[in-house]
Amino acid sequence: MDFGDTVVKNAVKIVDFLKVLPKVLESQRERLNEFVKILKDSKAIHVYGVGRSGAVALCFAIRLKHFEKVLGCKVWWVGDEVREKIEEGDTLIAFSGSGETAEVLIVAERAKDANAKVVAITSFEDSSLAKIADLVIIIPGGLEKGKGWKYLEAQFGGEFYGGGEFELLAYTFQEVLISSIGEYFGIPKDVVIKEHERDSIRRKPSL
Repeated sequence: MDFGDTVVKNAVKIVDFLKVLPKVLESQRERLNEFVKILKDSKAIHVYGVGRSGAVALCFAIRLKHFEKVLGCKVWWVGDEVREKIEEGDTLIAFSGSGETAEVLIVAERAKDANAKVVAITSFEDSSLAKIADLVIIIPGGLEKGKGWKYLEAQFGGEFYGGGEFELLAYTFQEVLISSIGEYFGIPKDVVIKEHERDSIRRKPSL
């Protein structure tokens, strides 16, 4: 098998893996309804994660920031040097597959101390992050295996290098969230285009 065949084989495997996501979300409709209610009531939204979960969280923060004028609240990435602190009436959306990442827990605890809402995107209902959170949305595939997601282990046998199941599903989930938020709030797609245009460098045509 050459490298091209290997790439195609793994593409098929990953796409097949992602097919579990609609069923995962179907069982959490009420939590998703609560999520959008929290979003609507937030004075500001702060997003955070560390490592690969953090990369997914940052993607979500960047995309959500395009909507902040329509939503009427600021969107902040907790890892930025220049940002507002989390205050009462704000919401922290924290991504952590294990729900035990120390840096994420510290931020979540500070958010609770400030009387802000905490939404946890994690794999484990009994994790430390989930226990802090006001709302937990379960996305399977976190590194701690065998806590209610044995069917995934049986299907995929941990074949992804260094794990990665949570990040794949969480990234797809944040894309689903962005599309759903845009549709639910009736946000025109050109809002995002205009934000990109505003940030782009416009060069004068050469003479």
